[in-house]
Formats: sequence, structure tokens, C-alpha cells
Amino acid sequence: MMYYGAQYYRPPFPGSECWQRDFENMQALGFTCVKLWAVWNWVEQEQGKFCFDDLDELVALAKQHGLKVIINTIPEGAPYWTDTGNADDLYQTADGQRVAYGGPANLPTAGWPGRCIDDDAFTALAARFIEETARHFATEQAVAAIDVWNEPHLEPMYDYRQNMLCYCPHSKARFRRWLQEKYGSLQALNTAWYRTYRSWQEVAPPPRFGTWADMLDWRKFWLWNMRRWLDMRVAASRRGAPNIPVQTHVAYSGILGNRIVGGLGNELGDEFELARGVDIFGLSSFPSWLMGEEHVYRHFLHSAMIAEAAHGKPFYQVELQGGAGKPGLLGGLVPTAQDVTLWNWNTIAVGGKGSVYWQYAPEPAGLESPGFGLTGFLGENTPRSKAAAECAKTLTAIPHLEHARSAKICNAVYVSRSSDLLCFAADRQESLYAAGLSGAFQAAYRSSVPVRFFHQDYIDELPGSGIQTLYLPMPLVLSAHEVEVLGRFVRVGGTLVSEACPGLYREDGLLEQNSAALYELFRLRHVGIEASPELGQVEARWLENDAPFYGRLYRQVVQPCEGAQVLAVFADGAPAVTQYCCGRGRAVWFGTYVANAYETQRDVASAQAIARWFVPQGYAALRQLSVTHGAAQRIPLAPVVRLLETDSHWLLVAQNPTDAPVSVSAEFAQPQAFPAQKLSAQEADSHVLRLILQPQSGRVITWPKRRA
Repeated sequence: MMYYGAQYYRPPFPGSECWQRDFENMQALGFTCVKLWAVWNWVEQEQGKFCFDDLDELVALAKQHGLKVIINTIPEGAPYWTDTGNADDLYQTADGQRVAYGGPANLPTAGWPGRCIDDDAFTALAARFIEETARHFATEQAVAAIDVWNEPHLEPMYDYRQNMLCYCPHSKARFRRWLQEKYGSLQALNTAWYRTYRSWQEVAPPPRFGTWADMLDWRKFWLWNMRRWLDMRVAASRRGAPNIPVQTHVAYSGILGNRIVGGLGNELGDEFELARGVDIFGLSSFPSWLMGEEHVYRHFLHSAMIAEAAHGKPFYQVELQGGAGKPGLLGGLVPTAQDVTLWNWNTIAVGGKGSVYWQYAPEPAGLESPGFGLTGFLGENTPRSKAAAECAKTLTAIPHLEHARSAKICNAVYVSRSSDLLCFAADRQESLYAAGLSGAFQAAYRSSVPVRFFHQDYIDELPGSGIQTLYLPMPLVLSAHEVEVLGRFVRVGGTLVSEACPGLYREDGLLEQNSAALYELFRLRHVGIEASPELGQVEARWLENDAPFYGRLYRQVVQPCEGAQVLAVFADGAPAVTQYCCGRGRAVWFGTYVANAYETQRDVASAQAIARWFVPQGYAALRQLSVTHGAAQRIPLAPVVRLLETDSHWLLVAQNPTDAPVSVSAEFAQPQAFPAQKLSAQEADSHVLRLILQPQSGRVITWPKRRA
């Protein structure tokens, strides 16, 4: 299914007087679906009595207008009868604040955030609500999916970002049980944490930053706990409606953060862990509101990360900004029609299955008013809704797109949960790791070289992944198993590129005195670490031509061993880049943080220092890929080319968000399968099924036109 539509109903808005008019317009816009909130305190106002009257009427209207329905269950809007009056049942911050029931910005009926889900009695009540909702719609053919968790994260954290949660008695007890299972004995925990606890009752989560071992376990526990909560919701939905697919959608890539500041350790929304628990996965994005001036690039970046997290499951843009965001009293920048179009094509380029907008109509109540509406105050169409309609009609009409998936990309940026959490434990410095991920990805993006992410959870799949070059930004933690697989990757012909200090720390946060990763992969010995002045720029020069490039933050001082070749040096002559050839491949080491430097400073030489190792055409299926444009474009925008595939077809997607004309030429590696294997923007005759070009104007051009 291709998902094009909007979030519509969040009780009690919009009022029923608008429903018929709005559903008629959705049908006219070419939408395929509509999303409706089922809020617990609206559905079960009296314990045990469930009322779905308004949702039933809306589902009937959707059917009448040819729309599928996604039901989004919202147990975070808890009925007030669930409030026991016992403060120990509420979420509690590290400094002792209890989070009482109230109304957040996005929940007019309040009841947020409910009791802590580690309270088993409350969990059972929430699960029953989800199960009853699913059961009510179990035989309703219009319901395409049940979304069991809207933007999963540790619920109050968006309002308490500078604090930590949850320290209620329920969560502390759950944490102790998790530690007992992990370590087996109190003595083993004492050894791991360097403590002298005499009983398990003395064990407590860290109330502040300082020691790393306990903070790393506290974060790992919560990522496990979040997945446990999701599994509970999924199981409840499956009990109620076994045949309806279950989905969830994250607010953003937790490991990136909207503005590339991270969020995995703080808000605890781990897309790679959460995607495994559902049938369909998705993303919320409010690019022009939350992603800053570079929103087109950053939205593409987040989409690529979510595509990787989905790991072959269907995914789509479950919420996409439809109107003004809310940084001010009356709203913020209103997206343009071109913004809407470019965001849609970002999703398609990475293999996504459509875009559903937040939301159809402007929000009438609370802090989100009057924001987010795709349509106008009176239900009239806007340039944004018209752009959404054009995207919906164009993209649903493209043959094979519904079943297309991303072809295997040869270039990848390695994503390490372990390194990210270590940065968080070091007093919330996740932004350093996120900047490295974005900088490495962007170096390829700026050159229109296809690149993907590759996560540590799937390290055992690396040999069959099709990846030829793997870039490791700030790889501070590498397990022995990761080192072994990465070594095999190199020996069979891969190019491994690592930044400074690979495997400097163990997974428990302890410094490795003799880094096995550094020697076994790169044939280097660690000598020391030196900070740059004010943690700023570090200059290095290539020996081949004396050309400079730049790193940032630190440099690692090493002693090359047998087989390690020095390719670049720092100002004092110390090695800055080395290469060790092993088997059929090579392992390249950078002695500083080049990706972070490019993300923050945008020096072209630094981007080239990274991109030079990537396979230019990006796909084994392509022999050659050339992207040219007629003028310099605004940083960081660049033409994007991606290859999608079905079992029998290729779809080449090219998007141009810049202000310059673009020419794309691609030659397939198997010309016998594609007799006219070369295509370009100037060449209309091709047997490659479809080249989709998205100029800045927003006008969609496809060629060749599909032949009869």
C-alpha cells in the first residue's frame, strides 16, 4: 500500500460539522488513507465502558470516500480514574519531581503522561484499552493498521530534557531485576561498577553524571524497557485484532536528533530496537519547524536512517509537517509547496511508501494552535495541500513503486549504539557522535554519491550486505566480535575507513589500555590523545600532493607497525592518515574527527577526504553514475540519485533540490539486460524503466514515458 493522507481526528477536534466536507476534499486530493487518534480517556471515560461512536462514524466516512484508516492508540492520555493519588505511581525525575496528570501541547483531553508504565497494574489497564480498541475494529476492512505507540520515547522526557527519568519505586525495582539477570550476583555487579553494595536494596540508578559504568547500564536498561513496553502494546493489539498489521513511528531518528544533537540516551527512542517489534515502521518529521535551515538535507538524512532501521519492513512518513510549526505564539514558518514536494521525494528515494501529514486542519486548541494545518481555516485548499495532491496522484500512479525496495548501496556509514551511549554517559555529549554520522553521510551526499547507514546490530550481515566501503565515525567502542567481523570484511576485499580512537573503550566504559581494534585492523599502536586548541580545527596534509584537509576536536598519536603506510601527516609530521592492506582489502585510519569537522565547518577538502574512499556509482548494479549541474548550489543541498528495485524492475530516482539544472547519466553493469543502458536528462530514449527528476520548481518530469 502507498500511504498518502493526513492525521485528521484528535478528540474532540475537528467537530463533526466539518467531517463530510473534509473527507470529500481528501478524496479529491487523491489521498489513500486517513489517521485517527483513539485516546484512552476519551474512549474509556468510565472504567470498563468503551465508546467508539465518533471513530465508527469517521471510519464509515473513510470507507464511503475510498480511504483506508490507521487507528493510532494513545494510552498516554490516561483517564483520571486511573490516578490513584499515590505519588509513588507517577513518573519521577532524578531530583525528585513527580509528573502529575495534566495537559501537554498535543493532547487537549489531558491525562498526560499517566502513571509510570513500570507500574504493572497501570500497564494492564493500558493494555486492555489497546486490546479492546483493536478488537472493536478487528473485522473492519477499512482499517489498514493499528499504530500502538505514537512517537515512542520515555514519555515525559520532551518536557524534562535537562533532567532524567524515571526514578519512581516501580522503575527502580525493575532496574534491579534487570541488573540481577545481567550480572547474576551482587558481587559481579560490584566488580563491574566498582562498588561495595551489601544488598540489592542498596543498588540505585545514577542520579547524576560522573561514573560511566552505572550510567551505561541505566541507559541500556531503559532501551530494553522501552522495547518491553512496545512488545506489551503489540501483543495487546494482536490479541484484539490478529489480522491487522501493527505499526509504530518514532518522532525522529534518536541517534541523530532533529538538529543533529542526538537523543538516544536522553529521550530513549531507539529506532533500530523499536522497528523490530512491529509490522510497519514510520517517522514523524517537522522539517521547517524543527530541523532548521538545512531541513531538506536533514529530512533526507533522517529518512535514510529510518529506512535502515526498518530493515526490509514497509515504512513511510507517518507524520509530515503540513503547516506552520509552533516556536512562537501564533506559529512559525509556513512550509512552501516546494518544501512539501521535496520532502515527499526524500521519502520515496530511500524506499518509503508515502507521506501522511500532521495534520489536515489547523489545530484549534492549546499550544499547537493555530499550527500545522495542511488546509486553511475554513477547510479550503492551500498551495501545500495542492502540492500534496500532486505528489499523491503522481506517486501512486508510478508502476511498481508500491513494491519497490532500495537496491543495495555499496557505501555505508557505521552506526554504533555503544559509541553513542558512551558519549551520552560523558555528560550528554551525544551531539559529537551525531555530528560525525551526519558529516560522513553528507560528504557523500554533497558529491551525489549514494550512501546508506549500517547499524552494529546487523554486523553479522556485513559480508552479504553488498557494502564495499564502510566509514566509522568516532568509533570509540568496538566489541571483540565487531573487530573480528570488520577484519573479515577487509580481508575479503572491503575498504574500512575509521576515525580516531577505534575501540578506545570497552562496552562497559572502561578504557582499553591496548586497543585490539587499533592494532588488529590498522596495525597501529596507541601513544596518546591530544586536544586541539579549544577543541577546534586540526590541520593535516596529504603526502601525495601536500593538499590540506581538516579534522576537529582531537588527534590520536600512534606508532605505525609493520605494513602500515602513512598517507597524510599533521603539522608536526605525526601520522594523520594511514593505510593497511590486508587480504584483498584495506583498512584506512584517520587520526582525527574529519566527519565532525565537515559537519560543523563545511570545508570542501574535508568532504573530499571522506568521499574519496566511497564507490562513486554507489551500486553494484551500476557501472557508472554521473551527476552534473550547471551552477554552484547552496550548502548543503545537492542532487540525490537512488536506485530502487523489485524482483523484475529498476527504478532510478533522481531529485534536484538545488537552484541549478541537473543532468544524470547512468550505465548499468549488465548491458545485456538493458540494451539501451545509458540515460540522461537530455536523452529520452532508454530501456531503464523510469528516471524521475525533481527540479526546484516542484514540477515532476518523468522519462521515458511508460510505453504501451
